[in-house]
Amino acid sequence: MMDTLSLIKKLISVSSVSGFEDEFSEVVASLIDGFVDELEIDRVGNVVARVEGEGKERVLVDAHMDEVGLIVKAIDEKGFLRFTTLGGIDNRILLAQRVIVHTSKGKVKGVIAAMPPHFTSEKEREKMPSVDDLFIDIGASSKEEAYERGVSVSDPVSFEGGVEELIGGRICGCGFDDKLGCAVAIKALYELRNLKETPPSADIYFSFSVEEERGLRGVKPVAFRVNPTIAIPLDTTGAGDYPGVKPFISSVVLGKGPVIRAADRMFIAERSVKEFLIKVAEENGIPYQIGVVMGTTNAAAIQLAREGVATCPLCIPVRYAHSPVEVADLSDVENTIRLLIKALTTIS
Repeated sequence: MMDTLSLIKKLISVSSVSGFEDEFSEVVASLIDGFVDELEIDRVGNVVARVEGEGKERVLVDAHMDEVGLIVKAIDEKGFLRFTTLGGIDNRILLAQRVIVHTSKGKVKGVIAAMPPHFTSEKEREKMPSVDDLFIDIGASSKEEAYERGVSVSDPVSFEGGVEELIGGRICGCGFDDKLGCAVAIKALYELRNLKETPPSADIYFSFSVEEERGLRGVKPVAFRVNPTIAIPLDTTGAGDYPGVKPFISSVVLGKGPVIRAADRMFIAERSVKEFLIKVAEENGIPYQIGVVMGTTNAAAIQLAREGVATCPLCIPVRYAHSPVEVADLSDVENTIRLLIKALTTIS
């Protein structure tokens, strides 16, 4: 069984641009096969697994597989690629990024061009770049050369990533949202299998869902089909503990434990589940934070499935969300795993 950091590195190494999660879903399925009682990939690409319990409750643990990225929308006569974004990306982070175009013939490396200061005026350098003005340089000299390398309109484009270890147990990488949540779910599955002789009271379903970054799309058929009574979605949430963040935008900090997400712009947690998670954390000495945060998660979609689902997310604090340099604290990941396992084995 891999340690948490090795698992994160493995997951980060596989691209999963929103709408193009196929390769990643196969990796997830291979990692959990043999640790669950049922496993399938549904029609839209979600990986759905079940750990059988005594059936007193049906609990859904969801982590979305997709990450923000780009998609090729045109190739010009000189072989430069025009693109648009998939998911919420701040245009300011796009300049001078290394990227990978995922083509029918394999991966093609490229860079998003950055106009040097020698060619621009001071006024031009102050402007926010428009995606329509940006392009990817793959080194091709013509449209035909790009085609020969397999590049086509509609190919997904990911940021060139990997995981770097920083000081203090912190890590930096691309796609932490929500591959860290996927890592937490996988580690929890492994631990539940170790408890096979004393199965949980609840039937526990794990979904690794597609297209969260494009409107919480993928998890909707999962929630409808599973019809859970309780849901604990896993995601990341923005930490605000660094220079430049306006006061009171976020009280979340790295290294202080998982965030029990009480509310966001589309969701308010079910009080009973929120208080249950707080109780489990305090009884087991697990540090935690309460978050009222911006953005939203799959919790907003799950909560409204069928007759409604008692829902409260667990989130991992991350700095610099939706960028190629997200930063997280491994202790927060480990404590999220601990809290999730204790919660799942306490539900009765």
